[in-house]
Amino acid sequence: MQWALHTDEHFDLVIQNPPYHKIRSRSTLDSDLRSAGIAVPNIYAGFMALGALLLDAGGQQVSITPRSWMNGTYFSHFRRTLLASFGIDAIHTFQSRSEVFGDLGVLQETIIVSAINGPQPDTIRLSSSVDHHDTPVTRHVSAAQVVTNDFVFVPASSQDAEAVKWMNCARYTLADLGMTVSTGRVVDFRSREYLAYEPSDGAVPMVYPANITRQRVVHPRDSVRKPQWFRATEPVRTKFLVPAGTYVLVKRFSAKEEKRRLVAAVWSDDGRQPAFDNKLNYIHCAGHGLDPEVAVGLAVWLNSKPVDDYFRVFSGHTQVNAGDLRQMRFPSLDQLRRLGESTHDPEEAIRRVMGMTRMEAA
Repeated sequence: MQWALHTDEHFDLVIQNPPYHKIRSRSTLDSDLRSAGIAVPNIYAGFMALGALLLDAGGQQVSITPRSWMNGTYFSHFRRTLLASFGIDAIHTFQSRSEVFGDLGVLQETIIVSAINGPQPDTIRLSSSVDHHDTPVTRHVSAAQVVTNDFVFVPASSQDAEAVKWMNCARYTLADLGMTVSTGRVVDFRSREYLAYEPSDGAVPMVYPANITRQRVVHPRDSVRKPQWFRATEPVRTKFLVPAGTYVLVKRFSAKEEKRRLVAAVWSDDGRQPAFDNKLNYIHCAGHGLDPEVAVGLAVWLNSKPVDDYFRVFSGHTQVNAGDLRQMRFPSLDQLRRLGESTHDPEEAIRRVMGMTRMEAA
């Protein structure tokens, strides 16, 4: 990397398989990269940015990296800077995480991207294979289906493309609806002195991802081995607890090959302030609870297969970041209430409320 930061050489082709690890803020590496105008959270993106700087006009860079740079706020500056002067002409995805770099503990999807130093081509070649031994399936799509102002979609199959198209039925962000999403405030191993295994006077529920089962919150839950009660006085309570009310909880992490990426459930208790674990996201209204009917509708929406299919197209993480949820689109408040009132399963409820007659993504 030091060579790349200081060389005067330029190339017409760069092929790279960079290392992956976070860059510590204000470290020597962080300072060196920033001196070259590169601000990135992970070293692999630093290699990509440096490779781009060393390319002649019309030159090509091919990188095998995690997919995480394609969406989310952490990589937004890098993504926009790269796409301002480079055009993506090909992307290859691997359908299995366990077969490609699985032995190295890579949790994100690995992806190969080819980019040209110049304008964005009108079409992008998308290919996909199970692993590096499998014969890839290839198709060409309009660049507009892949590169957007906010992130890079990877509709590797026609089903993926249909999932993206299907999401056009939703038009509102959480902010448009007067809501937002935050990460749970309690990091359990840093808060052991406030946690308890048994309820007592002044104790409130401590809610973990493991308390979510079958799209419901069960608290306390016998199978959860962690302390499920939070006991503290002011000012600790104000720092860690949220006001009593109704919230939508979304798991932040999923296992590598887990069937669903999005798992949501409603927490509702008007009498007790809950403590939410840091491995949960919670949707709220200006720090307070939601309309219960809207909350149920949000959970129905997030737990539907079409929405999960869509999420997988634009997110290469095994985790669901709050920033990802802020960028997603949702139905109107009236539609969410109707979803919450529906007695049908999520897919059927969405079909009826959203007026969708085609559900190929499901």
